[in-house]
Amino acid sequence: MISSAYNYYLSTYGRQQVSKYDSHKRSELRSVYNNMLKVNRKTPLYKILDAENVQKYAIDLKESARALKNVASSLTDENGSISGFLKKKAVSSNTAIVEAEYIGGDDDANALEQLNVLVHSLAASQINEGKYLNPSQSALSKGSYFFDMNIGEYTYEFSFGVGENEDNESIQNKIIRLFNRAGIGVTAKRVADEAGNGAVVLESMSTGNGGSRIFTLLNNEKSDGDVIQALGIGNVKQEPSDAEFSIDGVEHRAPENTFTVQHRYKFTIHNISHGDESVKVGIKEDIDSILENVEELIESYNHMVDLAVQNSERDAATGDDKLMRDLNSVASYYKSSLEPAGFKVSDDGHVTVDEALLIQSAREGSLNESLEKLNSFKKAVVAKADDISINPMKYVNKKLIAYPNPIKTFNSPYMSSIYSGMMFSGYI
Repeated sequence: MISSAYNYYLSTYGRQQVSKYDSHKRSELRSVYNNMLKVNRKTPLYKILDAENVQKYAIDLKESARALKNVASSLTDENGSISGFLKKKAVSSNTAIVEAEYIGGDDDANALEQLNVLVHSLAASQINEGKYLNPSQSALSKGSYFFDMNIGEYTYEFSFGVGENEDNESIQNKIIRLFNRAGIGVTAKRVADEAGNGAVVLESMSTGNGGSRIFTLLNNEKSDGDVIQALGIGNVKQEPSDAEFSIDGVEHRAPENTFTVQHRYKFTIHNISHGDESVKVGIKEDIDSILENVEELIESYNHMVDLAVQNSERDAATGDDKLMRDLNSVASYYKSSLEPAGFKVSDDGHVTVDEALLIQSAREGSLNESLEKLNSFKKAVVAKADDISINPMKYVNKKLIAYPNPIKTFNSPYMSSIYSGMMFSGYI
């Protein structure tokens, strides 16, 4: 059962970007663990119903709660005030060429200056392309083969054996497996031409290197033959190169396509500029930035409500809609204060933003009051997300088997359920 849960997690969430808010101090992790213990001491024994859906739902709940907490954390300052909603955001006039993120301080007046960026070339990796060999023939005779690869200050030795009459395709696949399993920053694959002949292609995972090659291949005296020459894997098809760009007419270079500028921006370049047409990067107007921050929080909250609605519909026969009731309880409590501030709460718990009303409150000088009300709602929602993260099984369809022993309590946070602490940190 647990293996299928991990498979679902990997296929659905395994490739998502990890936020800096997924890192925690030791004291924070200890607090999470202690909270899990407290929950477990009072947890009865349950039988899980509809196991397959429960697996997915528990994982979806934890990931939705984590995403909501990360968004809330990005909009929260040290004092927990509304200044988190006032964070500056970068805007690019052409994100297909330059994508920008503001990483400077909110009190940086110079950040309001607009930058003009011209991208001349992207940072490139090193690519070696071997000889295209007939897959059914053999470039190497039976024997033991060795070769070395230099990467920076390190030298790695590779070795493999060739059997009697082993063909080129089999030999090339062995080379490919050697590199891909080594995990040294070079990937390998086999490509074929129109005639069906195959070649080994090696590519560095890093880009740029100040004009020097990232890796080189060397013969090894222990080898029964010259592997590099026979397969042609020492042939460099693409030299590594730095990204070249200019900012306000000043030329710059960077070894990667993602880099920081003036400690205020993080740029990611995707394409070269069209002629002399520069990409303009600056800071959004205050109200635009505030609206985007607010909508990001509301969208994350509504995603959790969507999960609750879906689960409520699926379990309508049992009437098990605890998450729906809990979220509605939070939304209903703040409804009277949110709606005059420009945040409409629907009957099913979804929240929508009345942008016109927020803009009007900004013009009238009452925007801070509106954000204070949203900030109170945010704190309550984050508290609920914490609760969901600690024990998502609280919200799944299950049948009570036995009440907890009133005399003896169990300290293991995984005894009541293998899901009680599952993948809390977002890693496997």
